[in-house]
Amino acid sequence: MRCRASSATLVMLAPVAERHCIQVRWPDLDGLGHVNHSSILVYLEVGREASFATRDIFGDDYVVRHCEVDYRSELRPTGPHVEYECDRVSLGNTSIRTVERLLDPNGECAVEARFTLVMWDAKLRRSRMLTPVEREKFASLEKEHQNG
Repeated sequence: MRCRASSATLVMLAPVAERHCIQVRWPDLDGLGHVNHSSILVYLEVGREASFATRDIFGDDYVVRHCEVDYRSELRPTGPHVEYECDRVSLGNTSIRTVERLLDPNGECAVEARFTLVMWDAKLRRSRMLTPVEREKFASLEKEHQNG
C-alpha cells in the first residue's frame, strides 16, 4: 500500500482499518530530515484514531495508560506521508492493547510502539468496561490479523 498525496492530515487507502497514511508536516522534521521523536507520538495517535474510528471508537472513548516506543531506524520520509499500521489488538476487561508501527519509505518498520488504552467514561471521569458491541468490533480486527 502506498500513500497518495492529499491536503488532509489523514488518507485511508485500504478497506481494512489497520493501515493509514499520515501527512508529514515541515515542523515534524528535525535538522537531519528525521521525524522528530515528539511527532512520532502524534503520528501514532492520528493513525490509531483513524483505525478505531472505523469501528466507532473515538478519542474521547479511551485514555492512554501506558506506551513504549522502540525507534528501530530513522524515519526519514521521502514523500508527503508516512505509513501507519496497527498490527495487533488484544482486549482486557477495560483495556485494549495495541502494537502499532510507522513504516519507512521502503515499507520497513522504523518505529514500533505498544500501547495500553483504557476505556473511559468522561462523565464519571473513570475507567469503564468494554461493551459487547466494542468487543465485537475489535474481535473482527483480531480475526483480520490472524487471517492476514
